[in-house]
Amino acid sequence: MKKLFRLLIVVAIVIVAVGFYRGWFALSSPDGNDGSNKVNVNLTMDRDKIKDDAKAVKEKSAELTENVIGGEKNSADRPANHVETK
Repeated sequence: MKKLFRLLIVVAIVIVAVGFYRGWFALSSPDGNDGSNKVNVNLTMDRDKIKDDAKAVKEKSAELTENVIGGEKNSADRPANHVETK
């Protein structure tokens, strides 16, 4: 059970790190000029960016899948395996 929990934490950390790298999430804070000791931090999520990236991944995976399937149909395009014996 501990291994599963650790795996879920690692997956969550990876998703958050990729999200910040890809621009899905952003942290911001307003100017603290009001003289109080309160700190406001805002986390924003760009849902349109996430959807655009997901669409791009789907298109790229469909293209790669098509290339693999198309490559199997055209076996003449593949180089023949030549084994040299000495």
